[in-house]
Amino acid sequence: MHSNLLFLPTLVYLLSSFSTSNLIPYQSDISILDFGRIIEENPIAILNPKSPQEISLLIQSIFSKNTKNIQVAPRGAAHSTYGQSQALGGIIINMTLLPTFIKVEKEFVDVGGGVLWVDVLHETLKHGLTPRSWTDYLYLTIGGTLSVGGISGQSFKHGPQISNVLELDVITGKGEFVTCSEEKDSDLFYGVLGGFGQFGIITRARIILQSAPKLVKWVVISYKSFKQFRKDQELLINGGEVDYLEGFINLQRRNSSEDKLNDLVSYLIEFAVYYDDEDVAHKKLNHILPRLKYKESTPEITDTSYFDFLNRVRKSELELSKEGLWNVPHPWLNVFVPRTQIKRFKNLLLETIADTYTSGPIILYPIFRNKWNPEMSAVLPQVDTEEDIIYVVSVLQSAPPTCTRGTPCLDTMLLQNQQIINIATIEPKVHNLLFPAECVINEDREEMGAKQYMPYLQNEMQWKAHFGWKWESFQDLKRRFDPLHILAPGQRIFQKK
Repeated sequence: MHSNLLFLPTLVYLLSSFSTSNLIPYQSDISILDFGRIIEENPIAILNPKSPQEISLLIQSIFSKNTKNIQVAPRGAAHSTYGQSQALGGIIINMTLLPTFIKVEKEFVDVGGGVLWVDVLHETLKHGLTPRSWTDYLYLTIGGTLSVGGISGQSFKHGPQISNVLELDVITGKGEFVTCSEEKDSDLFYGVLGGFGQFGIITRARIILQSAPKLVKWVVISYKSFKQFRKDQELLINGGEVDYLEGFINLQRRNSSEDKLNDLVSYLIEFAVYYDDEDVAHKKLNHILPRLKYKESTPEITDTSYFDFLNRVRKSELELSKEGLWNVPHPWLNVFVPRTQIKRFKNLLLETIADTYTSGPIILYPIFRNKWNPEMSAVLPQVDTEEDIIYVVSVLQSAPPTCTRGTPCLDTMLLQNQQIINIATIEPKVHNLLFPAECVINEDREEMGAKQYMPYLQNEMQWKAHFGWKWESFQDLKRRFDPLHILAPGQRIFQKK
């Protein structure tokens, strides 16, 4: 690990030239670990900004003097898992200390980049309104999720959170304030959404709102057949009657070579119907449930408030925290998989982790590609243009408390993730030279063509392969809006210039 003494002259210079008491030297008793608790790279300083202007002035100071080796990482709720919000020898910006503002209008809400989604929900519900698209866990910042995508069980219907943004205020890698939208500076707008913080720091977002329901029918159905589990999920999203849908793989750890994998696995579909009128919701369920081909169980139906449904993961967090099982390493793996490859990917995943799986949800559900704007930085698998469904797979394992950084058990989990990635992300050969984004991935092909969501990659070449046909435009945006590569070094996309 680099010693902060190497950066001491630069720190002294910044502290003297950047006149604010809110830039403080990093002390070893300050934890900069993220939710993953896997990577720790210490900064030289932390900015606790009292306004977006302080962020702008800091970046301007670094940019104008071409200060060597100093990079800046915005840190929101720090729910990243592989050090993406860290800055070795650089400066971390504590976005949660920005002034909180949430201004609700009839069709949208203006929100500060450091505000938590749960606080947006609280405030908009006072007006009978709600954002349309969510993440499963609400204690994340606006700027954080919009920098990666923001997905959950509403994504099939409304797209990811980045598809529900009307306008952004951004501070670029030159320290410039820019208000951007589809109509104004659209290249920056689209680039920042899902752009891993490479082109600017989000200080305000304008989010689409809709009328908020009061109640939710929360339905859970068990399956033994993966084929039927898939079919029913796709039937539900194609029908358009449910408001949320996710699927889960329940895996029991294989303790003996005699254990057959199929005997250790079952599946759950979880869907929700939002409602205000009980009779309307009841009729809708009576129309939906008879069309599903579950055999092994009776659906579990729970009535709950809209807020409690969206905030459902909070209960698990509090329980795990009480048991000392929340602040543990989280070697997560998130992947978008082409529809034709989902069975192969599921088999690869389960065969790889069955002997060592500990705990944590394994989530698998379909979404529609047409809900994502291809102009945005976010990357999806290349598939046949006639195929609109892809699958989200999230392997959200929690390591045991004794399984910490540098231990064989955590190294094994990380190695397994990499083995899955190495096989699943092999790209198909491009046959359409005029339209390289269009190619066919079918069940007979060796290449799965999956794409990581929130990837942890080591160098520019790996990122080039990840972005594929979007790489050149991504590089161009970096040259224009962050030419010195000051922003978000923890993503490991570009080296400091």
